Amino acid sequence: MIKMKTLSEQRLLEVFSNAYLTRKFEEATIDLFSKGQIEGWLHSGIGQELVGSVLCTMLEDGDYIIPYHRSKSYFLARGVNPGKLLAEIMGRKDGLCGGVGGEAHLADLSKGLLGSSGILGAGMPISLGTAFKQFYEGSNNITICSFGDGSVPQGAFHESLNFAATWNLPIVFICENNFYAELSPISKGMKQQDIGKRAAGYGIPGYIVDGYDVEAVHSHIHQAIERARNGEGPSLIECKTYRWRGHYEGDPQLYRTKEEIESWVKRDPLQTIEQCLLASVGVEEVEKLKRERDQQIQEAIIFASASPFPNEEDLLMNVYMDNSFFKGE
Repeated sequence: MIKMKTLSEQRLLEVFSNAYLTRKFEEATIDLFSKGQIEGWLHSGIGQELVGSVLCTMLEDGDYIIPYHRSKSYFLARGVNPGKLLAEIMGRKDGLCGGVGGEAHLADLSKGLLGSSGILGAGMPISLGTAFKQFYEGSNNITICSFGDGSVPQGAFHESLNFAATWNLPIVFICENNFYAELSPISKGMKQQDIGKRAAGYGIPGYIVDGYDVEAVHSHIHQAIERARNGEGPSLIECKTYRWRGHYEGDPQLYRTKEEIESWVKRDPLQTIEQCLLASVGVEEVEKLKRERDQQIQEAIIFASASPFPNEEDLLMNVYMDNSFFKGE
C-alpha cells in the first residue's frame, strides 16, 4: 500500500479533486471535438493535470497566474466555472472571454488568471509586470508564471528570468517540461536539457522535479512560494511531465513511440493518489467526490452547448478600428 509521507489527507483530497475534475474536463473536450462541436484546434493536457492541481491549493487572494496554454488545471483548480471555461473553448458567448478568445487565449481576471497565449513565451514578460506591481506595493502576494519547454529557447525566457532576479521579484517560474515542443523533441532545441539548472546563471534557486510525484511537486512549489512571499525573490521549477496525446487532436505522433507513451500512462499520478485515498478515507468518500466532479462536467456540457455564438457586434467589442477605413479615407 502506497502512503504519503508529507501531505495531509485533506490536502491530498484537494489535489485529487482538482486533478480528477481536470482529467474529466479534458476528456469531455476531446469527445466534443471528435463530434465537431469544437472548431479549430484542441491541445489536450491529459497527463499534465498534477502541477496546476497542486499549485492552486497554496495560492491566496491577490496572487496572479500567467497560465500555460496546455493545462486547464490552473483554471479549474483556481475555482473557475467549468461551464464558462468550456463555453469559451467552444467559442460561445457565455464563455470566459465572450467566446472570442478560444482555446489558446483563456483568462479570468476575477481569479487572478491574466491569460494564456498561443505564442511561446509570451506570458513571461507579462508576469514581470504583475510581480513588479506586487513588489512596488509591498504586498505579500506573488505571481506564478507557467510555461512549456518550447518557451525556453525564446529570448523572453532569458530576459524575464534576468529581470526578475535583478529586481528580486516575488515570482515563481514553473516549466512544465513534457519533452516535446510541438512536434520536436527537446534534444533538438537545446543542449542543456535540464531546464532547472539554468537558474544558476541568474543567481536564483532552481529545482528539477518529477512532475508525477505529488509530494515532490508540492514540496518544491511550496518552498518557492514561501521564498517569494518572504521577499527572497524568484525561483525556477522544472516539472518533468508528459502529455499523453499529440500536440493537437489529430496529430499522427510520428515523432514518438507507443511504448514511450505507455510508460508514462502506467505512472498515472491520479491512480497513485486515488489508491492512497482509498486506503485512508475509504471507497465511499472517493466515489462521492468523483460523482460530484462528474456531475460538474455534465452540467458544464449542458451550459456550454446551450450558449449562443457571438454575433458581429460581440466580435468587434474591445477591438480598436480606425473609422476612416470605412469612409474610404
